[in-house]
Amino acid sequence: MRDVIYKHAGGIRGGKQLKAFAPSGPSSGYLPASMVDVALDFTALQKAGSMLGSGAIVILDETTCMLDMALNAVRFYRNESCGKCVPCRVGSQKMTDMLARWTQGGLSETQYKAELELLDELSTAMAQASICGLGQIVPAPIQSVLKHFRAEIDAHVLKGQCPSGICFTAAGRAGEANRVGIRP
Repeated sequence: MRDVIYKHAGGIRGGKQLKAFAPSGPSSGYLPASMVDVALDFTALQKAGSMLGSGAIVILDETTCMLDMALNAVRFYRNESCGKCVPCRVGSQKMTDMLARWTQGGLSETQYKAELELLDELSTAMAQASICGLGQIVPAPIQSVLKHFRAEIDAHVLKGQCPSGICFTAAGRAGEANRVGIRP
């Protein structure tokens, strides 16, 4: 991955630091910069908890809000759902609502813990019961962000702080506003 980013793609825009990458778009989940030396092959990425799919690599610099990226991906999947199966239709909407609430902060520890448990249940149900691959992959972005960037999510939810300064702007408070997770 390091060779792709720095030798073939010209590095990180504006000389910024790598924060994370998705080897095959958001459906592969996000891996932290510390894993940049992972080989781009099926076995290595599977061991890293990701996958080599379409090859649509997403590179994120240090100004990116990982919770916002997960929300953006889950929202996209929700909008792409055909709506034929309940796990995908209802689960993707529930996840979108939950992640949007997390970007706004202010949850108690008890409520946050309950929502984390619900997210795990939703993720399992969607992975096992969705008719197609779209519904099965909806949880991947948020599950990977929880795994690798948990402190960033905790800061949003429990402290009302976005470490990247994205989620508590006027646009961020607009809920369904188009937010892309990065600043120019």
